Amino acid sequence: MSKKVYAIIPYKELSTLIEQSSNELDLDLNIREGHVEAALPAAREAEKNGAEIIISRGGTADIIRKHIKIPVVDIPVSDADILRILYPLRDQNKTILVVGFKNAVYKCHSIAQILGIKIKEITVPYETKSYNFDYIKHKADLLIKKYNVDTIIGDQTACVNLQSFCESLYLIKSSKDDVMQAIDKTKDTLASYSSFIKSKIAPVSSVLDFIDDAIISTNDRGIITIFNKSAEHYISSNQNSAIGKSLEEIESDNKYFKTIKESISNVLKTNTPEYQQIDSKSSKCILNTTPIIIDSKTRGVVASMKNIKDEEEINQRHKNFINGFSSRYNFSDIISRDPEILQIIERAKYFAQTNAGILIQGESGVGKEIFAQSIHSSSSRKDKPFVAVNCAALPPQLLESELFGYEGGAFTGAQRGGKKGLFELADSGTLFLDEISEIDQNMQVKFLRTFEEKQIKRIGGSKLIDIDVQIIAATNRDLNRMVSEGDFRADLFYRINLLKLDIPPLRNRKDDIEYLTAHFIKLFNRKHSLLIESISEEAVILLKDYCWPGNIRELKNVIERIALTIRQGNIKENDIKTLAPEIAEKTETGIETESLFSGTMTEIKCKAALNALKECHYNKSLAARKLGIDRSTLDRLLDQSS
Repeated sequence: MSKKVYAIIPYKELSTLIEQSSNELDLDLNIREGHVEAALPAAREAEKNGAEIIISRGGTADIIRKHIKIPVVDIPVSDADILRILYPLRDQNKTILVVGFKNAVYKCHSIAQILGIKIKEITVPYETKSYNFDYIKHKADLLIKKYNVDTIIGDQTACVNLQSFCESLYLIKSSKDDVMQAIDKTKDTLASYSSFIKSKIAPVSSVLDFIDDAIISTNDRGIITIFNKSAEHYISSNQNSAIGKSLEEIESDNKYFKTIKESISNVLKTNTPEYQQIDSKSSKCILNTTPIIIDSKTRGVVASMKNIKDEEEINQRHKNFINGFSSRYNFSDIISRDPEILQIIERAKYFAQTNAGILIQGESGVGKEIFAQSIHSSSSRKDKPFVAVNCAALPPQLLESELFGYEGGAFTGAQRGGKKGLFELADSGTLFLDEISEIDQNMQVKFLRTFEEKQIKRIGGSKLIDIDVQIIAATNRDLNRMVSEGDFRADLFYRINLLKLDIPPLRNRKDDIEYLTAHFIKLFNRKHSLLIESISEEAVILLKDYCWPGNIRELKNVIERIALTIRQGNIKENDIKTLAPEIAEKTETGIETESLFSGTMTEIKCKAALNALKECHYNKSLAARKLGIDRSTLDRLLDQSS
């Protein structure tokens, strides 16, 4: 495995010292010798080889820091290091020339003033391209002659270039204390970095371990950052030992390994997604490799390997995230007695008679797609395609190819004859863009142009294709807030926000809970051949007292779980307590959540403000950001609650 720490050291004695100190402090590192000119290439090579941190000294460390992405730890030049050289020279009544980077020169200047030593200074700039040692030599020669200098103090760069200029030349050396301090800091930095990465990646890795597809992700240097359990089958390497290695370091004779490694390497070089089929005697697999692009820069690659059972599934590969091309629901499928929902249904029916863009907002599980399908089913486009895509389910590059299509040969793995995108497939019909808030800024620009011009251009193509599509977008996030924070384009927001439906959460529709429960009981009786008769009043009260963060979807799952377990008779209060304890538990958090949604709207807002302030440890700025309001609004709500 590659060593995580590289030390790039300007002189031999310091290399020996850092090797001894690293052994004493149990830090495994790779040491490279080289002053300024050699340090930067060595640092770039170390970064490429998977180094997580670099140790260097003084100005060399500063130069390296400006040109690489990983942390750089300084071996400091301490006052004691300077004092050890200058103190013996204090009574010689001579002028001393100090040459080096500014950190060392400034320290010499300060200590020389204290000791009464006369010095002249030449400061070497930090950028290699900015200095010319012929000029520095010339300047040193002038100062030596003018002030009768016979002693030079400097770092390794100065000593190498000026060793023939004076009788006495002193190298500013770092002590063992300096080295030990740098190594301690390096170990702390590594520990902090490791803890940070684990806290970010661990939850994702845990989820990915339950996915049948093999998932492998690397950073921009090809070091593996995510490696799920299914990947062990395709790489023949242990999950724990693979993470942190480059693919080059993994030894495997697995038949898929070479293809995966080559694909990841290609995508890192080209920034172009690859999609390919891998056939063997016993199976067929699809390998999909995509660059991870953040702020227009490739930060890594994610590769997924899927075992395909037959040709039909291969042909359906690109439809994994698509819900179909026809609507299954209409307004009669929306179950509610709530006056607000009934008003929203009437408004949606009116929207269905227009071709304008529609935005549906609401929490996860409230039924946004059912509304979208119902609008399509009631429109003049009802016999045309209804195409749905979850914008959060695909990375930007794949989302672009899914939506806009591509010409043959547009990228590696592209179908020979090209492929229609969803805009073309939805022509004359409706395109439902779920989770539209999750698209990146580049895709937002393309969406806006498409919505305004009613034309698309395939990836790799030059021809503009006219489209006639009604756009229905949905989100569970506050787009107004995202616009104000710069995460969502204002012009796109106004374009899709022409007609708007806000679907209230289930906790604000208490009467619907009993009505929906009765509907679900009938549904599951038919679906699973059950004999559930009804639900008791006590059980209904328990359901109504719960806040339902997952909304209708969560209620449906809970009722199905209970129905499948008891199979017949009535659903009682004890059935819920036993089979859905998350609803029945009256923890402190549950009580606070329950009370949060009681009272008038003003009272609810005031309670939310107080809760947010408490959760943010009474930091008003953080609390305001958490609620998506400004500080003055938060202060007003807090005043009203007092």
